[in-house]
Amino acid sequence: MTRDTRADEIEAGVLPIVRVEGEDQRRPLAERMAFHHVPGFSVAVIEDDKIAWADGFGTQEAGKDDPVKADTLFAGASISKPVTAVVALRLVEQGLLDLDRPANDFLTAWKIPDNEFTAEKAVTLRHLLSHRAGTSVHGFGGNPAAPTIFDTLEGRPPARTPPVRVNKVPGGGARYSGGGITIVQLMIEEATGKGFAQVARELVFDPLGMTHSSFVHPLPPELMAMTSRGHNEDGTVVAGDGYSWCAQLAAGGIFTTAPDYARFIIACRAAYLGKPGAILGHDLARQMMDRDGTDDQGLGWRILSESPTQRFEHSGSCQGYQTEAMCYLDRGDGVVVLTNGVGGINFYWEVINTVAEMQDWPDYLPPKKIVTPFDDARRAQLMGRYRIVTGVEAPFLNIWQEGNQLYSEIVGMRGGKRHVRMDQFGRLFNDRTPYETEIEYGPDGRAQTLRIIEAGTTEIVRAVRDDPT
Repeated sequence: MTRDTRADEIEAGVLPIVRVEGEDQRRPLAERMAFHHVPGFSVAVIEDDKIAWADGFGTQEAGKDDPVKADTLFAGASISKPVTAVVALRLVEQGLLDLDRPANDFLTAWKIPDNEFTAEKAVTLRHLLSHRAGTSVHGFGGNPAAPTIFDTLEGRPPARTPPVRVNKVPGGGARYSGGGITIVQLMIEEATGKGFAQVARELVFDPLGMTHSSFVHPLPPELMAMTSRGHNEDGTVVAGDGYSWCAQLAAGGIFTTAPDYARFIIACRAAYLGKPGAILGHDLARQMMDRDGTDDQGLGWRILSESPTQRFEHSGSCQGYQTEAMCYLDRGDGVVVLTNGVGGINFYWEVINTVAEMQDWPDYLPPKKIVTPFDDARRAQLMGRYRIVTGVEAPFLNIWQEGNQLYSEIVGMRGGKRHVRMDQFGRLFNDRTPYETEIEYGPDGRAQTLRIIEAGTTEIVRAVRDDPT
């Protein structure tokens, strides 16, 4: 089969994550994959609600010859969550669940523990799917001991995370919670009397022809033979069997291919448009894509930017794999990128930027940045500790100086320290993510509030100065 010329264009070179005046250049793909320690990845590009092309690059395992193909499977991690949302919403349509009744009405073997926060407002399925339930536990790593769902919810061995509890009033701002999605998994299993993997297959994978997707662990032999191994930050294969298995299936257990997940994206947009025979009814699909508030959370999907360039998106992150999937709501153009390395969390933006330029996506690539050098006074205004108040379950964001350079880091989050620069508009940025940081200064001239922005307008993290005394 002749390779699509657009795959050849990616092979020739990719754009940087952030384009900077005087620094912008395409760099050879092999060089960037080696830099990020990503042995292989796959891409599926959506045009006009169809898969325009899909292909694989690199190898399934570092140092081996088996190539990544379009139908190679990867651990999808948190791109499981939109699939879980569609499963839950289909059960709402069947009358087995309800978006706005208390979630505990649908739980029997385990219930969300009552406390002062749930006394003020009960947790609902809508809250859980939009990460507004106030539930704890951001995410889960791989765990070969495979805790049960009740081990996870109670935080008992072999689970490696604390108990899932409500520790803020439900219905407020979004705070990402894999723990909350695990509650959704239990609701689905109790409503149907079936295991989550079976329900997902019956309600999503089989109807959409996603024949290379599964939540079954371990994977069936025919799929395991098509699955890429995951790789650590240094490019070595993940310990054990080489795969990252997430026991919390609804939150992060999917294994899938780029074309399969593109089919799921296309189906979600068809439902949003109210097309006949869609996977979900028009009303619920519209609610799924509605970010009810000032943050970016719909039901399952994140909703970024504004019409006519609004898009729905979700990423996935686990030890060994990094994934990203997105599509415009008002036009059926999008992309899925699945990588088999932890470094993919930065690398996939280079691939997506290149696809965006090739596909001429409207208002996706921002103008090139012009770097404004820091002087001593500006560095002093920015340095310090900032307490994170919305967006992620992490305590602090730190900014400090090394030599004459500024660096930042969100404590406890993957990615490590990042070199901070300032653009011509006074926003901070770094070369490892597409995000920007807006600064609000206090009366003393120091930075008081930091707002990390995605897609130009969507706030994803807010932090306020909280220097230690």
